Amino acid sequence: MTVSSSYQPKIVFLGLLCALVLLAGCTSKPKEPKDVQRYPIEGKVIAVNAPTKEITLQHQDIPGYMKGMTMPFRIQDEWVFNVAKPGDELHGTLAVGPDRAYITDVSINQGAALAAVSSTSKMHSPKVGEAVPDFSFVDQNGRRLHLQQFRGKPLLLTFIYTRCPLPDFCIRMSNNFGQLARDLKQAAPAVYGRLQLLSISIDPEYDKPSVLMRYGKVYAGDVDPTFEHWRFVSGTPSETRRAADFFGLSYIPEKGQIVHSLRTVLVAPDGKIAAQYPGNDWTPGEVEAELKKL
Repeated sequence: MTVSSSYQPKIVFLGLLCALVLLAGCTSKPKEPKDVQRYPIEGKVIAVNAPTKEITLQHQDIPGYMKGMTMPFRIQDEWVFNVAKPGDELHGTLAVGPDRAYITDVSINQGAALAAVSSTSKMHSPKVGEAVPDFSFVDQNGRRLHLQQFRGKPLLLTFIYTRCPLPDFCIRMSNNFGQLARDLKQAAPAVYGRLQLLSISIDPEYDKPSVLMRYGKVYAGDVDPTFEHWRFVSGTPSETRRAADFFGLSYIPEKGQIVHSLRTVLVAPDGKIAAQYPGNDWTPGEVEAELKKL
């Protein structure tokens, strides 16, 4: 059959349209793993951090998952960081997987700007090579310890709190510490034999020794059941604040809810900072390589 030239542009257009439809179907977003749980979430924006793709949200109770808290969340929708500001109301879906959590399907209701919140006073910006003060804490056994007692050995410390529910915050820090300990114990026992791990709670009012003991058994029970190499500690609120300020960790206690950043530090045997790992992107392999240098 011969097609007149007047119909050819229409046929070409329809052909392109069909191709685009097929292409759209082929490039649709992959399905999430079956073990990802999704919950509606809404709350007030407290802070916006575009570089880390996070928004600190004072959210309401999430039925079936967690009580209302104030904490940072990863945001999947890029446009949010061009719009959201403190004081806005955010609505979305919290997706929680085995190793990460994030908010998607976001909508923003503009609100009055909030005053800037200062998370710590006189926060220090630590430098590699700087000597670490002799901070003091109480461990999961109720025993007082000082950082000075770890001199002569490499010390890896981080900040957590036991009620932290998100998999890519405190839970990831504890999982990373556990993985590092297991890897070293198997592949480099001499390095593991000298290493000390310290998880410092930023929730001292709740994380008493008995709580830290239960938490510690979950994460260290298989690799260090006697807590010889990995200790879980807390201090008084003032002791905790001084340590957090020195290491550059920000946190805001708020009626049992804690907004906090993440900071992991490797202290050399001479008591000076050897390496720092802000955020949650560091891996046990990175620390293992640095430990072998020490």
